[in-house]
Amino acid sequence: MNFLLSLIVAFTAVLPHDNEMLDAIRRNPYLAAGNLHPYIAPDVRNPKKLDTPAPKGFKPFYFSYYGRHGSRHMTGDLSNISKYVGIFDELSAEGQLTEEGEKLRSWLQWSEKEHQDNMGTLTSIGYKEEQGISRRFAKRYKRIFRQRGRRMVVSRSSPVLRSAVTGESFAMELRRNFPKLDFDVLAGDRFYFTRWDHSEVLDRAEENVVDSLVRAKFDTLAFVKKFFKDESALRTILAGSAVDELQYMTMHILSISKCIDADADPFECFSTEEIYRYAIVHNARTAAWFIHSKETGVFRDTNAGRPLINEIICRADEAIAGNDICANLRFGHDSGVGPMFSFLHAKGYEQHVPLAETYISWPSYEHLFMGCNLAMVFYRNRKGEVLVKILENEKETAIPAIPSYSGPYYRWEDFKEYCSRRI
Repeated sequence: MNFLLSLIVAFTAVLPHDNEMLDAIRRNPYLAAGNLHPYIAPDVRNPKKLDTPAPKGFKPFYFSYYGRHGSRHMTGDLSNISKYVGIFDELSAEGQLTEEGEKLRSWLQWSEKEHQDNMGTLTSIGYKEEQGISRRFAKRYKRIFRQRGRRMVVSRSSPVLRSAVTGESFAMELRRNFPKLDFDVLAGDRFYFTRWDHSEVLDRAEENVVDSLVRAKFDTLAFVKKFFKDESALRTILAGSAVDELQYMTMHILSISKCIDADADPFECFSTEEIYRYAIVHNARTAAWFIHSKETGVFRDTNAGRPLINEIICRADEAIAGNDICANLRFGHDSGVGPMFSFLHAKGYEQHVPLAETYISWPSYEHLFMGCNLAMVFYRNRKGEVLVKILENEKETAIPAIPSYSGPYYRWEDFKEYCSRRI
């Protein structure tokens, strides 16, 4: 009980004046969507700034990649959206919605219509995102894709259609840039490369912490006053369901809108404070699902991150030993990308903090949006020494626990030795 009380005191306080997430949301409210935000590409006005020059004598020869699918519609069943549309429709019929409430209802109806026969599918925005990612990597590492005797690209996708289409989009763009490449493209259950198991510890942490955050963060009195004329009428229709759940879910349904239509702005119904509070709650939920924390331990690291990293290491060793593969591409989900970086304790993932504080140390909009990816670029010199550089969403990153050879470059043997201790 003391823990819950401390949450309520902490999260009903006045908004801070110096807060990175709050400042980011003021600039772009849709960053609150976190893992439901469209892909955030790096600034490529000066591509040379993206790559620290490799140590003298080292040239790139192999590319390994795991990417989440591009922007999509909501997953699940359409009834998950229709349920909340129905609540607003019923209240509207009774004349119980304010002007703002009617505006919010129209946006929910818009979302329901956009998701009709589209639940979980890749959007046109997502398809173009993958083309862009592929095009930029092709331009940066063209030497890898123009090698004699090493022209095979192996692409594997999870069986989920949005992942398979994402992989095809990436491969087609790569083929367009390098027509002489050969492709081996497959999708199927075994190409998840990892498991997605439930954990009682994880489920309990999410329920206790995230649900407590919802109760603590959301100002339901202000929400009711803004959108509804009569609180008793609202509670009658909710039939025992919590108002804070309605508030969270309406914002959650609309948060994915930029993945569907870049011109839509359903968040216009909410204030910066409301969006900020939603962002903190959703960030904790995303962290509970995909990275380590004090409450969840390292379940996702070992359950999902470890087998994926092991697969990457096995394929890389084969390429280093000598084969005709210049790139191994894998397409899946945020349930793979997050745990991999978390397993590696990459920069931004080093800390094990309480879920309620993850928005400070690990704002999900900086790491785990649609199309997020981990890439490893391999370099070799004439002596046969191999270095590897790790990229997060196309940008160089670091693994603080591994000694650097030079800048963002690590000896392959040092990287493997570090992973073997954790694998």
